[in-house]
Amino acid sequence: MKKSKSIYQELYNFFQPEQYKDVVRNGLLADNTDIIEKVYTATFSSSQVLEKIKQDKAKNCLLFTHHPGAQRKEGETPDDFTLEDRAYMQEHHISHFNLHLPLDNVNPYSPGVSLARALGAVPYKSFFEEGGSVMGLYCSVIWTDAGALFKEAEKLMGHACRLYTYGSSSLEDGKIALVAGGAEGTDIYREMKKEGINLFLTGVGSKNLHWFAPSHEAAAETGVSILSAGHYSTEQFALKDICRFFRERGLEAEFIPEIPLLEDL
Repeated sequence: MKKSKSIYQELYNFFQPEQYKDVVRNGLLADNTDIIEKVYTATFSSSQVLEKIKQDKAKNCLLFTHHPGAQRKEGETPDDFTLEDRAYMQEHHISHFNLHLPLDNVNPYSPGVSLARALGAVPYKSFFEEGGSVMGLYCSVIWTDAGALFKEAEKLMGHACRLYTYGSSSLEDGKIALVAGGAEGTDIYREMKKEGINLFLTGVGSKNLHWFAPSHEAAAETGVSILSAGHYSTEQFALKDICRFFRERGLEAEFIPEIPLLEDL
């Protein structure tokens, strides 16, 4: 059991959310308890996530998330907790703390670092900045063939992934680039090619998403294949790993898994 204010302050001190220009809310979103007996972590904020806490009949706890809204298909209205959910959280003393770009920035618990760790990849250089958050990693891997890495990604994610083959199947010097979640922009493919990389592992990869479609043209021009493994699936490892942050501060912590939406592959 810990005083909630001390845990909130440790999160602010470690991740410093005020440094980032984000489009979503960060920090303490709902302050409903003075003490924290347990922390739950989740990638998104939704009724699906809250259902696990309800099943546990948990009180005096903290929900830590990476996104302040729920998973959604492209074009759907953003949604998170219902009014009924919020009332339940207040009644049962469940606080909510969210970190998006501050968690994304390369750190021991970031989605990129956590994905690399889960895959067994070794980061050697960072790239790709958004809103002050540097989240991309160039990594060394044991695989020398894109097909072998593709199979390993599917095994790790527990579902089908998608490989858009624009480059050689041979991974030069066993190097890849990765960004958990997703990366908007076309310049990064030229950067990858200069680095001698011809495979980009990321979450969102669908040609049907208007904001990502230009990336396919850039990838084809530069000969960089895109391995799409899902937004949720590539980010989940960070929310598993950050349980360690809370456990090291004397709190029980548990990750809440979600059913991934795979329309973004």
